[in-house]
Amino acid sequence: MTGRIHDRYLLKLFLRIFLYSVLAFAVIYITVDVFEEIDNFVDHDAAIFSVAKYYFFSLPFILTYIVPLSLLLATMFSMGILGRRNEITALVASGISLIRIAAPILITAALVSLGSTFFNDIVVAKANIRHKNIMRIEIEKNPPSNPMLKENLHYLGENGYVYLATRYNHRTQSLHEVVVQKFDGSTLVRRGDAKRAAWNGEDWVFYKGFDRGFDSDSESVASFDQLIIPELKELPELFAKEEVDEENMTARELWEYVKRVRHSGGDVEHYLTDFYFKFSYPLAGAIFVVLGIALASGKRKQSMAAGFGLSLLMAFVYYGVLRVGQTLGYSGFLPPFLAAQLGNIIFLFVGFGLITRANR
Repeated sequence: MTGRIHDRYLLKLFLRIFLYSVLAFAVIYITVDVFEEIDNFVDHDAAIFSVAKYYFFSLPFILTYIVPLSLLLATMFSMGILGRRNEITALVASGISLIRIAAPILITAALVSLGSTFFNDIVVAKANIRHKNIMRIEIEKNPPSNPMLKENLHYLGENGYVYLATRYNHRTQSLHEVVVQKFDGSTLVRRGDAKRAAWNGEDWVFYKGFDRGFDSDSESVASFDQLIIPELKELPELFAKEEVDEENMTARELWEYVKRVRHSGGDVEHYLTDFYFKFSYPLAGAIFVVLGIALASGKRKQSMAAGFGLSLLMAFVYYGVLRVGQTLGYSGFLPPFLAAQLGNIIFLFVGFGLITRANR
């Protein structure tokens, strides 16, 4: 019975501080951003409703950064309050381990981290696209893009082919001022330049151009009025798809892109690192909680201000380690999965080491 009373008491205290922290950080973030963007809003005579929509769709992205920090603050403060009241000492003396005392916080943090993984993948990516479109179209008054017409097309195809075109018209299924390059690894082995290319229902037909072949020490050039390259597998519908930045791709979209890069013979370490990194930062909340429990339960009682400062410092160091790992993955120095999870692995070991020490 005592354990259940303690669990409810600690969970209520933890959740109250957590929700206050999320609200406070969100207000601070948006307030700072409003002051940075106010000149842009005024210059474009932005409507209040458009500005409100802009910040509404920015909230999911904001939450990805403030939720782990809010979990850490809530852990430090709630466990710190128990420590200053000597409740932790009494519970440990009665034979209850530190992990059991903090079980409600650990379970809550694990659930929040799990939910954040799906939230970031499903909600944040789509909200970021809406957020950018509202700024570009509704606030800055730029014309919306025409889904039937694309300028400066760049597309990575299969079998090492890369498409470049000044314009793609999906209504006529044609490419204009088009260049098609074939790579073997990082080596260019073929290049076709044409005034226009059109889809005939089965193949891409190139008109008026030059076909070049490259080997180790020579180059061959042949002009053509009409040319078909049968190994080109890309359908017009692929060029018509809306282009999405890597950071705004869902995990599934990024994995499909990784497969395209691999099939084209390209280097996939960069994209694999980004793929695994999508699952890295959402886990920060649970890892921060482990660290927070250990630090707040030590024999030396910290003030609220010291706990707040330590929480911010830990968050900055953690984020820095994550970025270092990501860079090592980009360079191929570490395997992509290990590089993306480097910060989590280090901080998790440190957290459990501190808890073991504090539990003695």
